[in-house]
Amino acid sequence: MQATILENSRLHPPSRPKSAISTVLSILDATVVRFAPTGAIWVFDHDAPAEMVGYLKVSFTKTLEAFPHWAGQLQWAPVRKNGSHKERFHRPMITYGLDSDPGVEWNVVQLDCSPAFVAPEPVMRASNEMWITSFPQSDLMISSTNLALHDLDAFQGLPSVIVQVTLLGNSGFAVAVQMAHPLGDAHSLTLFMRRWASISRDDLTKQDLTKDLAYPIFEPDWLDSRAAGDIGAHEADPDLVSEARSLPLLRHDWWNTTAGHQATLSQATINSKPKDDALLQRAMMSPAYPPPWESWDISNSVTNALIHFTEDELERLKKSATGTMARVSRLDALLAHVWSGINRARIPLLKKDDEVFLDFTLGVRARVSPGLPDNFLGSPLIRTCLDRFTPEAVAAILHDEAHEVAPQRLWRAFLGTKHTLVTSWARLGVYDIDFVGRGLRPRYVHAIMVPLDGMLCVMDSGLHDGGLDVSLCLESETLQRFLKDDKLREF
Repeated sequence: MQATILENSRLHPPSRPKSAISTVLSILDATVVRFAPTGAIWVFDHDAPAEMVGYLKVSFTKTLEAFPHWAGQLQWAPVRKNGSHKERFHRPMITYGLDSDPGVEWNVVQLDCSPAFVAPEPVMRASNEMWITSFPQSDLMISSTNLALHDLDAFQGLPSVIVQVTLLGNSGFAVAVQMAHPLGDAHSLTLFMRRWASISRDDLTKQDLTKDLAYPIFEPDWLDSRAAGDIGAHEADPDLVSEARSLPLLRHDWWNTTAGHQATLSQATINSKPKDDALLQRAMMSPAYPPPWESWDISNSVTNALIHFTEDELERLKKSATGTMARVSRLDALLAHVWSGINRARIPLLKKDDEVFLDFTLGVRARVSPGLPDNFLGSPLIRTCLDRFTPEAVAAILHDEAHEVAPQRLWRAFLGTKHTLVTSWARLGVYDIDFVGRGLRPRYVHAIMVPLDGMLCVMDSGLHDGGLDVSLCLESETLQRFLKDDKLREF
């Protein structure tokens, strides 16, 4: 596909604070620095896409007024022996308000294809699970710029956010945003997109509706304040640590480079270790276990499918799963159904007594006390399952995480034959993004993800039929068995 770069620049908020601001990010933000970036692509039909570029750029710059830290410098906070929990090893910090701020990378690209070529109509997508294999994700985010701390080391001059506006022939455009994970999760990204689109609509329609949106809150201390006990103490509270570690959370050790450790992960592994021997030894005292590298062959061919489930199917799934249980959501039922199918498809690759895992991404905005508002920015995510994560339990987890010497050592999930890693973008309103103001909803919304064996993402559907889409990456032959399973559509 022929791509022409029309613009490459760095954008900044229209005004800066009177003096530079440095903010150490939250406890949980520190645990996700090693994660893949948060990102998504919105594809639109439009009869004059080139005319939209100026509006998109101006409204984006205005939006940065409410997100000024996104244009700042993501880096490591200074370390001070026996300092506060913010001064321990590898705590991420964002500094903004300086002339040297890296800004947000802004790219405008022309592709010689139509929106229909990029993503078929929703009805066609729902009838062909494999269409997604031709989606040009890399063309819609072609930047080769590394994000700050991408390898847990380099950051100077590197942006934390990259945006690409792609003109799709003369009949549409796409908007892609990718950011370093500690700056925000899918919820934070959607808050940004909602505000950007609202400002763009106001500019085009001469309205002032953006004022009705809740202003984003960037206060990492709010989340840290929900931790139990004294997170500034030199030693952790053993009772809180015990409570946190009794929960179903994986503790895979990135530093364990036993046979099977992926060479591509080595640099970040090295950079995540303290150089101070005493600090390194203390970090190693925190219990962790080797990742099961033998169950994940990263050289295997992986294929992506997008499976649509209608509202009726979801309701029947929920009804069948509820039985005598008091509370089962549509998402609970859907994940149980899909995970069962994945495990059946993986039977030829598993031994009889193998354990299998559903590693669930759980937002904690509503699972801390007091709860965090929906307009709270950051990455408040915890892996694995659900109802045991009460506000008290989450408070204990925050205490435990705050006392970790090197938060990036632990991986709370895994991929490969025995694991399915789930994230949900459902009910975030990703299909409500309208930059124009005449009901121009996206043709398709795509979560940017690396195609790895066991990745599963639940998304709202472009059909607007009350259903959900499941984006699933599996080893290629396993995916074929999954799609051919008669039980997949039994509801």
